[in-house]
Amino acid sequence: MKAIKDTSYGVIPVRRAGDSFEVFLIHQYSRIGNNTYWVFPKGHPEAGETPEETARRELKEETDMLADKLIRDPVFKLQYSFHYDGNLIDKTVVFFLGLVSQIEYQLDPEEVKEAGWYSLADAKKRLDYSDTKQMFSEVTNFLASQSALEI
Repeated sequence: MKAIKDTSYGVIPVRRAGDSFEVFLIHQYSRIGNNTYWVFPKGHPEAGETPEETARRELKEETDMLADKLIRDPVFKLQYSFHYDGNLIDKTVVFFLGLVSQIEYQLDPEEVKEAGWYSLADAKKRLDYSDTKQMFSEVTNFLASQSALEI
């Protein structure tokens, strides 16, 4: 069995909602198996793209939204492994926090089943995987420390 390293980049879209934040989640179709899962927009880089360019492009392709600002520090990472096509895939996903003022969205129906803006508490309940929920706890802790974070 061959081990393959795989890296994707994405955006955790957030916006101000009064005194708190909301986050945008997508209900994505899995490319492996016949299922869906709640996550943040993400994908693989195209030739010559920086991680930030990949994250912005994937957000646009999957939701038709633009991030007004990407926060580059801190980044939030997921690392996991799975078997696919006889190989062990060591996956890393790097997410940038993206400040979004746009409310409207249009989903790519080939990749995304449904999506929406959620309170931080509702988003954490909706996320499917424990490692994603743990990473999202880091996001909510960061946002709690950023009372002056503006779009």
